[in-house]
Amino acid sequence: MAVDEKQALIAKMLKLQHLFEPQTDEISQEVVVKIKQVVDRLAKKGIQGANIEPEVHPVSIFIRDQMLDHHYQITAEQRDALFDMEEAAQEIAKKFFISFPGISGSP
Repeated sequence: MAVDEKQALIAKMLKLQHLFEPQTDEISQEVVVKIKQVVDRLAKKGIQGANIEPEVHPVSIFIRDQMLDHHYQITAEQRDALFDMEEAAQEIAKKFFISFPGISGSP
């Protein structure tokens, strides 16, 4: 995994954080805190490859749970940024696993 991919993911997370920061409700502020915590952890060199997606996934789950359980609404721009972040994390994990023989179906 290139450092550039990890930096691109962090940039997507910061964009999502920026979209939630102006909102003063408790859920939005909790989203901001969760994103900041994950970005801080990802900035450490020890988190690489397949370990990145499990760090990012809880942010997505939290937002989706709030939408289901509390009818929390997000904007189209926030939704798109969330999807971009999730996709970037999944792509990093996928590239990591494809490099191992037998995992992606390769001999």
